Amino acid sequence: MDVGFAKTIITPPRGLPLAGYFNPRPNTGVLDDLHVRCVLFREGRIVGGFVAFDVCMLSGEFVAELQARLASAGFRHGRGLIFSATHTHTAPYMTTLFGTSPDSAYLQQVADRTVETVLTAEQNLAPAVLRLGSVRDNPFAFNRRYWMKGGGVTTNPGVKNPNIVKPEGPVDREIGVLAVEQEGRVTALLANIVNHTDTVGASLVSADWPGRMERAVQNALGYDPLVMTLIGCAGNVNHIDVNADTPQGYAYEKACELGRGYAERVVSLLGRLKPLPSGAFRRASRTITIPYRALSDASCDAARAVLARVRSAGAGGGDLTSEGLASGEGAVARFFAEQTLAYRAHCSGRRRLFQLVTLAFGDRFAVTSLPGEPFTEVGLAIKRRSPFRTTWPVALAMGACGYVPLSACFARGGYETLPVVGGAPREDTADRLIEATLANLARFKPR
Repeated sequence: MDVGFAKTIITPPRGLPLAGYFNPRPNTGVLDDLHVRCVLFREGRIVGGFVAFDVCMLSGEFVAELQARLASAGFRHGRGLIFSATHTHTAPYMTTLFGTSPDSAYLQQVADRTVETVLTAEQNLAPAVLRLGSVRDNPFAFNRRYWMKGGGVTTNPGVKNPNIVKPEGPVDREIGVLAVEQEGRVTALLANIVNHTDTVGASLVSADWPGRMERAVQNALGYDPLVMTLIGCAGNVNHIDVNADTPQGYAYEKACELGRGYAERVVSLLGRLKPLPSGAFRRASRTITIPYRALSDASCDAARAVLARVRSAGAGGGDLTSEGLASGEGAVARFFAEQTLAYRAHCSGRRRLFQLVTLAFGDRFAVTSLPGEPFTEVGLAIKRRSPFRTTWPVALAMGACGYVPLSACFARGGYETLPVVGGAPREDTADRLIEATLANLARFKPR
């Protein structure tokens, strides 16, 4: 198999607002650069691979534009690429979110550099050996939804909250690593990790822990291989340990800590990776329809009642995050009440199309895309039922559809189940994504 790769800086200019919280935050500088990375695989006439962006999320429209522009530039394999976001919350908007739209000039710049990066990766295709492995050791990830005394589930209820009973669900602790070896050395590493990419906060640009992980891996190896992070199903998972005795807030030091920790696990795996047996490299895609939810009159009446009680969104309160919702009514509660009514007006009754892309590396290994932020149980179900020995679900890929909770979660609470414009897919979306993904995988059922 031939492998080629490239990466390009996509750091924004000062002042562009950062996505990820309920309020925009104009950036005041840069902690570390953002990149777009591409890794291509070619066997015979089949070309496929990954394009990963250090941004919060991508729109399906932006992905379609990239595919069209690549075709115009002579790259004929755009539908065999999985376009995904690392989900850093300290990067500019790439899709309309919470009432804020992306900067058109920045979108154009990222598109230009993405085409350049993919074409460079194609030019760099060269013979390679692939090695694959994993470790079930992810101590930095925690299910962030908790059953509370009195019933119901709360997202991010706070460290040492005495009303916490237990986590609502599990965490997928597997870290998968694919190493590309060319001319006797590792030239690229791909890692599939389940965790939210939101440890920095504030208003400085950063690629968060995936960027720090790449730097730590490079420091450990003594040279600079490309390191691509493919985020797994982490919609209900983050880095906060509610039982910790140490502060669990947001700071750049936390991104560096997680980056070093994940790098240690990736590097320690290198000597134990197994050669990926040669076999046909195949790709498949299918389009899935994801309807929006239908909101009841009662939910809209409840939203109006919140707006009547909470007259003002408040001022000078800093970042609006889910912790604000967990602490009671206030600016965040009003924000979600406004979103409920806007969702009813602009989203109910509509539906969206998303492309699901699956890449199969012989009979042993497959990677498959999922839109939005599926809960960790979605990824675990796909891994458990996949016909391949090793399967990597890649979330935040090919477009944004919002959080994808399990159907049972909607009656329990937690902010991931609340309607927001552009998000909130129908309650059966998790089950439908699992079945559609498994149907894609079954097309390559190993012998």
